[in-house]
Amino acid sequence: MTTAAVATSLVVCACLTGTSVVGCGKGSGGSAPAAGSAGSAAGAATKPSPPSAQPAAKPMIKDDGANQLLAKGTTCKLQQDSLPLDCPELAAISDYAFQHQGSTEASETCAACLADPDPLKKKLAAECLAHFNSNGVTPSLGFALDAIEAEKDPKIKEEIAWGIKNAEATTAHLDDRVLAVAQQLTADPKTETAASYVFMSLFPQYMLGSGPKPPAKAQAAALQALRADGTAMQRAAFDAVSLLDDKAAVCAAIDADLRPDAKQWAIAADALAHMKDACVASLAKTIGFVLARMLAGDDHLEILRRYDAVFDLDAATRSKIARAIRAARPKATEWKRKDFDATAAQFSKPAAKKP
Repeated sequence: MTTAAVATSLVVCACLTGTSVVGCGKGSGGSAPAAGSAGSAAGAATKPSPPSAQPAAKPMIKDDGANQLLAKGTTCKLQQDSLPLDCPELAAISDYAFQHQGSTEASETCAACLADPDPLKKKLAAECLAHFNSNGVTPSLGFALDAIEAEKDPKIKEEIAWGIKNAEATTAHLDDRVLAVAQQLTADPKTETAASYVFMSLFPQYMLGSGPKPPAKAQAAALQALRADGTAMQRAAFDAVSLLDDKAAVCAAIDADLRPDAKQWAIAADALAHMKDACVASLAKTIGFVLARMLAGDDHLEILRRYDAVFDLDAATRSKIARAIRAARPKATEWKRKDFDATAAQFSKPAAKKP
C-alpha cells in the first residue's frame, strides 16, 4: 500500500467533547457505512448498499454540521428521564437530521456519538437517528445495535432503539442479529419496549411502495408475539400483521385477543382493518365485541370509523352501530360526546363509495 493510500485510509473521527475523542478505531459489531447523498427524499428509489465483506468499522464522524450540533451538548434538565421536547439542542439536531434525512454521512455521525460518555449527548444522538429515513439510517443499524448492547442505562437503550426503528434489517443483512438483540431485550421488563423498536426494523412499512419481505424467522417471532398479551412486542407485531404471510394465523390471533380481560384488545380489533378481506369472516363478530365494550364504557370509536373506511358495511350493520353509539353516549365524558354524535351521524348515512 502506498503512503497516500495509508493516509487516506486513516479517517479521524470525533464526537467533540472538549478535548475527548470517541468512536475511533475498528471493531466487529457495526455494519459498514454506505455512500449516500445528503437531503435525498424519503422513500427514494436508491436503497442503502449492503454491508461490505470487510471487517466492520466503528462509526466515523462524516458530517460536520451534525457533529457541531452534537458537540455542543445540552444543559436541559431531564423530564421523566428524557430530554424535554422544547429543549433547543434537541430541536436543533432533530431539524438537522430531518433536513438531511437520506444522508448516510449525517446518520453515521450521530451513531458515532452514541459512544460519548455524556448521557445527554447520547440522548441527542439517539434522537438524531430517529429523524432519518430508511435510506439514511439503515447503514447505521449495526452501529446502533453495538451501542444498545454496550449501554447500561435501560432508558438510553430504549431511545437508541427508537432511533433505528425505521431501518431495514433485511437490507442491512442483520436479520439474525436484530432478532437476537430483540430477544435479549425482551428478557428484561425494563428493556422490553426497546426490544419492540428493534423488532420493527424487520418490518419496514411505507405509505407508497413496500420494503423488503420480512424473513421467515421474523414472521414466526411476530406470530408468537401476537399472543403475548399486554406487551410492547405484541403492539409491534400487531402493527406488522399486513406483512405476515400466514393470514389464517393472524386472524386466529386477533380473534383470541377479543376478550374483555385482554390488555390490548383494541389494538387487535384495529388490526382487523389492516388485514382487510383476509379476516373479513371475523368482521361481524368483531364489530359486536367492539360495540359491547363501548356499551360497557370502554369506547374506541376510531376503530368503527376505520372499519367504515375499509369495509363495505351493509345498511343493517350501519344502523346497528349508530344505535349502539347513541345508547353508549350518556356514559361518555362530556368532551367525548361531540365525537359520539358525529360518529353516530356518520353511520346513519349510506356508506361512502370506496376509492
